[in-house]
Amino acid sequence: MFLLILKIYLIFLAHTDIVLSDTVQPYFSKIHGGYYKGGIDNNIIDDISNAKSDIKMAMYYLTNKNITKALLNAKSRGINIEILTDDSKIKSKRYKSLINHGISIRDDEDKKALMHNKILIIDNNLTWISSGNYTVYAFYRNYDNYVRINDDEIGDYYSKKFKNLYEHNQSKLKPYINNNLEIYFSKDTNIENIIIQNIDKAKKSLYVMMFAFTNKNIATALVKAKNRGVEVKVILDKVQHRFQRKYSVYKYLKDNNIDIKFDKNRFKLHNKVLIIDNKIVITGSYNYTKRANIYNDENILIIKDKNITQQYISDFNRVNK
Repeated sequence: MFLLILKIYLIFLAHTDIVLSDTVQPYFSKIHGGYYKGGIDNNIIDDISNAKSDIKMAMYYLTNKNITKALLNAKSRGINIEILTDDSKIKSKRYKSLINHGISIRDDEDKKALMHNKILIIDNNLTWISSGNYTVYAFYRNYDNYVRINDDEIGDYYSKKFKNLYEHNQSKLKPYINNNLEIYFSKDTNIENIIIQNIDKAKKSLYVMMFAFTNKNIATALVKAKNRGVEVKVILDKVQHRFQRKYSVYKYLKDNNIDIKFDKNRFKLHNKVLIIDNKIVITGSYNYTKRANIYNDENILIIKDKNITQQYISDFNRVNK
């Protein structure tokens, strides 16, 4: 009888949802003030400095000198560090400095696609996911968001995916799903379908902040939502739109009466955020493009929590001014 009760208890634990308010904290970049003062990079540096055993990082681009210094300090005190980047970035100044000091860095060995993830895992239990790279502008000038997750199970999940990426292992990893948090990777799941499914379930509102938006299927889902009475607002990066004008969905959405505008920041709106019904947020590295869906290494995080969502709504309102 005792073993039966224990088994039921363990099954219950395995499916218990995470208390997000205790484990998940979003952060939003500054767009004014001095560099290296009061930004999210300081929180990340604190976590790197407190690492006990290992650090894994899948990062498209690193230029932040203080994060680089924190990684070197961690290496000097015996922390095992593994870094994965895109083949186009591995010869950049900061990565070369880390390599020269004995830190193991590999690239994705894929010239046709980007290793576009922005993931930091510390001691397999503390994870940072972001739209922003670890650059000065990402923390202090662009509109970007970063999510800190303190949870062993989630840290272990991201660590498994990092191992596959780092070893160029094409094995697929099943998505992480519970009632209030979901994690998807582009090479393992059709993220476009996941986003459209969530848009199709919207009942009241859809707010989008997107750096690059050329995916017509997602745009069509937004138009359908608008036509069934859902409030739809979209903010795009103006410079990226000009660069991709031929493929941008801006005109299509505008012609279908979507409330769409460009940000007023003279730097970048680099977010990849969808807010659904004031209670769900989808964020990560994934721009709404076919390349992100088919070729790149990307990830999304779906957060189902009203308090966390409210913080993203506040950031949307900041960008929307």
